[in-house]
Amino acid sequence: MNSFFRKLPLSIKLMLIGLIPLLFLIYLSAQLYSEKKQTVKLIGDYILHVHEEGNISNLIYELEKERKVSYEYALRKDNYSKVIFQRPHTDKAMQLLEKSKDLAIVNFPRYTFLDSLSSVRNSLDNSPFYRADAIMQFYTNAIYRLNTLNPVSSMSSTYLEPVYKDLLSQKTLFEMITFLSIIRTNIYNVLYTGKYKVETLLGTLGVFNIFKSYEKEFLLKGSPSSINLYNTEKDTSSLKPVLAYIDKLFATFNFDSTYDAKDWWEVSSQGVHILRKQQLNLWQNVETGIDKIYQQQIKSKNKTLAFLIAAIIFVITFVIYTITVISEMLSELKIAAQKISVGGTGLKFQNMPKDVMGSLTDSILEIDKNNIELAYAANAIGAGNFNVPVNPRSNEDLLGNSIQKMKEDLHKLTMEKDKIQQETLELMDRKDDFLSIASHELKTPVTSLKAYTQLLQMEAKANTNERNELMLSKMDLQVDKLTALISDLLDTSKMQNGKLIYNKQFFPLNHLVEEIVEEIRIHASKHKIIIENNTPVQLYGDKERIGQVLSNILSNAVKYCKDCEKIIVNLKQVGKGAICSVQDFGDGINETQKDKIFERFYRVTGNDLHTYPGLGIGLFISKEIIERHDGKIWFESEVGKGTTFYFSIPVAETQINNPE
Repeated sequence: MNSFFRKLPLSIKLMLIGLIPLLFLIYLSAQLYSEKKQTVKLIGDYILHVHEEGNISNLIYELEKERKVSYEYALRKDNYSKVIFQRPHTDKAMQLLEKSKDLAIVNFPRYTFLDSLSSVRNSLDNSPFYRADAIMQFYTNAIYRLNTLNPVSSMSSTYLEPVYKDLLSQKTLFEMITFLSIIRTNIYNVLYTGKYKVETLLGTLGVFNIFKSYEKEFLLKGSPSSINLYNTEKDTSSLKPVLAYIDKLFATFNFDSTYDAKDWWEVSSQGVHILRKQQLNLWQNVETGIDKIYQQQIKSKNKTLAFLIAAIIFVITFVIYTITVISEMLSELKIAAQKISVGGTGLKFQNMPKDVMGSLTDSILEIDKNNIELAYAANAIGAGNFNVPVNPRSNEDLLGNSIQKMKEDLHKLTMEKDKIQQETLELMDRKDDFLSIASHELKTPVTSLKAYTQLLQMEAKANTNERNELMLSKMDLQVDKLTALISDLLDTSKMQNGKLIYNKQFFPLNHLVEEIVEEIRIHASKHKIIIENNTPVQLYGDKERIGQVLSNILSNAVKYCKDCEKIIVNLKQVGKGAICSVQDFGDGINETQKDKIFERFYRVTGNDLHTYPGLGIGLFISKEIIERHDGKIWFESEVGKGTTFYFSIPVAETQINNPE
């Protein structure tokens, strides 16, 4: 099929080329008409959303009335008939909203607290001790949550521009009414009970601020007519004393004798009624406006259909004319394609007819052939194959000459890089071999030196030669340091070769902490090492190696904190892990050194390289040991304030199941 199509004459191909755009236009026309239908449907959905908003507003209104009578009954246990009278009205409003299929509203009782309405009513009816404030809180929460379900808030303004300001205005008024209702109810509660005045005002202050923010939003975003009406009502109607009393109340935080509970409820009800009336009028205007837009969109849809039919007829005529013009243009493209063949990009074509298109194809294939060769060469060079041939077509072939130069430079660079890497690996191997051999060779004479030193100490002690005994004691200490350095070198070598053996057992980490601290205290008399917290923790691990980690960290704290008065050690269990920390109050670690602390042979330095002694492998060894115990080691440091090192290890299973 493909071969047959490619061999068709150019004139037939051009006819097909004209047919394809025509089909595409028909498809786009169908899509455009479909979009118009969708727009009509969308506006119809908007109308339903507006109706749903009215149902939500009605339910909130009924819940506010039920909240008042239920609260009064909970306080005084009288007028139960008002409660019974109101409940069917609330249920009817709720059932009407439950019929909605809007995804923003469906199953709303489950997440607006109203699924507990029956339970709350039952408790109010049957429990003489059911608290009035609990009634108030439940209904307030439900009203506030229902207010957030308003589906109109998510509408786009694209199609609703004529009514969008009224839409926003009524929505904002809806919010203002909700929060004003909460404020007036809380004020009524205080006036009715005479209790918790300051607490209630503090708790309601946030609601008051939200109400004021919605009022400000309304005055900034509302339609001019709605803003003028609101300002008029605010200055002349029964809304004025309500807002004035609330403003004064939150300005002074003091209830005066202007209203008692009954008077306040009547006055505030009239004020809220003014706002609700304005909101309902705006809502009705929005309904009327959206319905008008809906009818306009239906007319627009029909006009679009007529226009699309006319456009298709026009395009058919235009395509026939265009085919003739394209045939002449392709003859000119032949010359352009032959010029492009000296360098550029191309495509593969097969079974082309021997006409003008065939000549164009030959030129493009020539370009393509050259580019394929260059691409293959560049890919091979990138993979490290420098034997691939690169043949620039001429001195003016910048791409071919550049690839040839790149091949030569990369080849030279790769050879030098391989040589450097090989030399580096050899040096690393020699260094590791030297450290391993040197540490093994030094271990035997140092052991002998240790034994002779101890014999001399015994002899000096027997002869009561205090001077010699003191000198030998210092000598023994230095031998111990040398032994530790050699041991660290051996451990490093074993770690590098994966031959370090761990003898794991159950042991109490808190006892080990005490032992290591006592050992360090002997050699660090100038420092006060404090164990602030030593929680009993049972571990399963290599006791000697864990002790080596703690000893390394404590020794570093002593070494790098010569002027510190104290070093603090803590051990605690957090979940399934034990965390041990060592805190010093020294100079801290610079930011430039933090990333290298756990590297092998890295040492934190002062003003010169030899400020602090050591090989720089203690923390490297500690990190390896902790990680082999499935743990983690880290630190926190601030220059001038000190450093805290931490390590964590999983506690034994017995410790998890039976924590002390």
